[in-house]
Amino acid sequence: MDTLIQRLLVAFHHLRKKLDQDMQAMTSYPVTRTQFILLLLISREGSPKLARLAEEMNVQPSAITVLIDRLEKLNYVKRITDPDDRRSVRVELTPLGREIIHDFRQRRRGILKSYLNRLSEEEIRTLTELLEKIANGDPFDTEGKGQ
Repeated sequence: MDTLIQRLLVAFHHLRKKLDQDMQAMTSYPVTRTQFILLLLISREGSPKLARLAEEMNVQPSAITVLIDRLEKLNYVKRITDPDDRRSVRVELTPLGREIIHDFRQRRRGILKSYLNRLSEEEIRTLTELLEKIANGDPFDTEGKGQ
């Protein structure tokens, strides 16, 4: 079992590295992987508070401030005052930021499709079901009771 776990970890690492490299090669935007993740999070959340972003990304609020400053200078995001709490700041995507996210998602989908072209439809279905099972499972269920 330990050998299989090691193989899985190595495969995940290589897949993530390959996806990052392929996305970087196809992207002309001057943003880092972390900034893309932040843009995706903002897109998903709508107009989150900076504290919420720091919590989601597991970083200090000051780190989020620096990231948002850079994205704001690129005109990808803008800060807005929270209508419910004027002391609080929220952030939202600008039209350019939304365009970048749309383009990114299309490119990512195309890259993933090219990876999956190596598999049969049945293999893709099985892979999807297994990943969903892992993602939805209880990480502390070490005896497989949650099946």
